[in-house]
Amino acid sequence: MRKFRGFLAFVLTAVVVLTASLAGSAQGTSTVTQVGLENFVYHYQELLSELVILQLGDENRAAVEQLGPEHIAGLSQIGERNSLEIWQLGQRDLVLAVQNGGGNDAKVSQMHSPEGATGVSDNDAFSYQGGMYNTLNLLQVGDENTASIYQIDSHNEVFVVQEQSPLGAGKTAALIVQAGLNNWTSAVQLGAHHLLRSLQVGDDNSSTIMQSGQENRVSVVQDGSKNVFSAIQS
Repeated sequence: MRKFRGFLAFVLTAVVVLTASLAGSAQGTSTVTQVGLENFVYHYQELLSELVILQLGDENRAAVEQLGPEHIAGLSQIGERNSLEIWQLGQRDLVLAVQNGGGNDAKVSQMHSPEGATGVSDNDAFSYQGGMYNTLNLLQVGDENTASIYQIDSHNEVFVVQEQSPLGAGKTAALIVQAGLNNWTSAVQLGAHHLLRSLQVGDDNSSTIMQSGQENRVSVVQDGSKNVFSAIQS
């Protein structure tokens, strides 16, 4: 119980710190807290939007759609049948998603603004899934993408695409950590300054990486169990 309280305190602190960064200028700021039973949230925001969602226990599910510049979304789901979907379209997007225990699933999409919009889309996404049926799909398209994905134990799986097209320079990067049971990672980064690191520690590990165009780098560590690794860089 002490460990759980510590983890919850960490989650709350992280969300508060991340969302504080736009506090002075945000036009759309929302906080949603749901405690127990059949939770569900759908949230839509435009322009300078901030969102914090905390779901504690039971049938959690959350969907967030943010359009326009300067989005921040901090979502935390603690326990039971977690699921999470986030769409951000615009500049300076940031996602913090934490799922701890239960049927975890997460989908995050961050994309550059429509053609003709000005500015650079500073996509960034952090995801932590702590136990049970973990899965994640992440798509970031355009400009200075980064992604950090942590999955700790249970049926891990990750699929990441960071795609750069003529939209911008594309400082793509990805860090993926999986720490136990049925690990699998696939990451595709197309175009520009790629960097990818993957760490898999135990059980049925596998990793497939493809990076194409410009300054590719890859670093993979696989420890125990049925390791497989494959990489294509051009």
